[in-house]
Amino acid sequence: MMAKINDPQTPGKKSRRTMIGLALGFALLIMLGATGGLKKLVLSTGLFDSPPPTEISGPFITDEIRAVPLATADGDTLRLADFDNQVVLLTYWASWCATCRQTNPTIETLSRDLAHRNDIAFLLLSMDNVQESALRYLEGGRFTIPNVFPGAPLPSPLQGASVPTPYVLNRQGQIVYRHTGYANYSTRAFREWVEEVADRDA
Repeated sequence: MMAKINDPQTPGKKSRRTMIGLALGFALLIMLGATGGLKKLVLSTGLFDSPPPTEISGPFITDEIRAVPLATADGDTLRLADFDNQVVLLTYWASWCATCRQTNPTIETLSRDLAHRNDIAFLLLSMDNVQESALRYLEGGRFTIPNVFPGAPLPSPLQGASVPTPYVLNRQGQIVYRHTGYANYSTRAFREWVEEVADRDA
């Protein structure tokens, strides 16, 4: 005999209600300002794994932008030209930015998940006026992503970005993703999308 739809003992219905309740509870915690370890725990459940990002057909990075010097803490110079024929996730951030402190660890996780891909590069671009503040934060968080400081004003379209703002540049140097504010970049959906972008013209 088939169980009625409204039968509270229907197999699986109770567990579905529990999952929905947990999801709503976690969502409420986030909306109420849950931060730190609690937010990490919520995101790690996978219940909030976001769909693939909305890809854009943005402008191409010009030779002028590719040549802008980006200074490392060791006094070396990097340029976007050093990452030719790679997909690059370039993130504007600052140590005083609370949202950056929530976003950056998810980008670090993504970079470690994609460490086997030589055709995908990550770069943090600090907007800190006091470089030591940025370096202390990075050292405390054990970040492995290279960090640089602008050695000269960045031309448009990378000029004056708010923090945090990650950009994804495809192999041709076109901006295919841009987002300002918090996002979880450690999701499977985002990782698979970045790999798909890299595989297009491999």
